[in-house]
Order: sequence, then C-alpha cells, then structure tokens
Amino acid sequence: MPYSITVERDSVCMGDDVNAPNTTTVFANDDMHLSTAFSLIADKVAKVNDTHTIVWSVHVNNKKGKPLGMFEVDNMELSGVTLFVPDQTMKELGIKKVYCRYFCKSTLMQPDKDGRLRIPMYPECPTLGTKVMKYLKVLNKKDRS
Repeated sequence: MPYSITVERDSVCMGDDVNAPNTTTVFANDDMHLSTAFSLIADKVAKVNDTHTIVWSVHVNNKKGKPLGMFEVDNMELSGVTLFVPDQTMKELGIKKVYCRYFCKSTLMQPDKDGRLRIPMYPECPTLGTKVMKYLKVLNKKDRS
C-alpha cells in the first residue's frame, strides 16, 4: 500500500533560503526497502553543481533525529548510498518524515587563526563520506580505512 514520506532538507545557498523550509514528498510502498527509498529521496534534494562530492545525511523527522544513512552525489548524479541501520522495508521502519542534511568540502572545516575555514576536521578520514560518518558518530573503527 503506498504512503507518503515528507522530505525536508537544508538550504544549499542564500537563494535557496527564500523557499525554506525546503519540503517535498516522496511516495513509497510498504514493501519498498530503505535503500530504494533513498534513491527516491536523492531525486528530490537540490542538485548542486560542484566539482567535489556532496553528501546528504538522512535523519528521522528532523535535523537532530536519528541518522538513517547518507547518499553521495558526484557531478549531480547519485554515486552511492550508505545505510546506518538495517535495510528494512518502509512498513517495518514506519518512517513518515525525514530530514536531509547537506555536507560539502567546506562544511567540515574549522577556522584558522585568521577566522577562515581552512583547517579540515577529521584529517584521518580520507573522504567526505567518512568525515560525515565520524561527525554523525556512526563511524566504526573498521570503516576508517
């Protein structure tokens, strides 16, 4: 039986703030797995033209909700999905609303002595995806390599 999932997301630029909150709806079936729903959600977030990877983390209900997983976007195309929870059906999960958080290369940077965002957080993490997982506290030791 189909049902709707409300998708809210971060703004990606000042012009995008005009439309905030950025909310849309995706339609899922009870037997659809979370990984498939992520592909639908990825189609609904802002397309950002960036030469670097973009990561969107997906949380239950709001920005501070439990992280379900993330998807990576390269050249405005979905390039990978990582789940932080088992890939259950949407019926089993009972999710009706998600929030997508935007991460880009500069998101996880710290200010230098001049106040400019130039010092990378988590330099031990080789990719933006692993930095996001560490930031969200879902990174296991085995995932760092």
